[in-house]
Amino acid sequence: MREFLGKTKDGKSVFYDSESSHAATHFADAPKLFDAVRKTIPAIEVQGNLVRIEKSLDEVVGNSDLVKTDESDEIVYAKRPYRTQYARFVKGRVATPTSWITLDLRKVKEGEYNIYTAFVGRLTPSFPGGDHLPEQSKDFWSKHALVWGTQEIIPGTETIECPW
Repeated sequence: MREFLGKTKDGKSVFYDSESSHAATHFADAPKLFDAVRKTIPAIEVQGNLVRIEKSLDEVVGNSDLVKTDESDEIVYAKRPYRTQYARFVKGRVATPTSWITLDLRKVKEGEYNIYTAFVGRLTPSFPGGDHLPEQSKDFWSKHALVWGTQEIIPGTETIECPW
């Protein structure tokens, strides 16, 4: 179901599809995120077919589950809903409060964008196999992970073997 979220500073309409957007899982995990996205849209300008931005707000909007890792950490990989790439997770760590959010908008037609994803935290390369900064993905995600238990995974996809 497609929902209108607002207009950008430069007059582009932004929509959210709860059935296909990666943002759906993030909105479920971080209750303040949806409202933060709605507040951010009128303050941004968008151009091109793909727009990725990070924005710091005046308040904590949720917990960032991205952490640096080292060889002492217990790592597990799993797939999250609506995704084809495996995510890297770390057990025994804690997410930290943040005011940062990241938006990924995709142009649908002239003057109209869909939210592909939105999440609490800073902009990072995609997981290996993704399309955002693929040349940096493996190096970045070999040193970072998401905190285990903070995001929904697809049961049965867990593995300790690196899939990429």
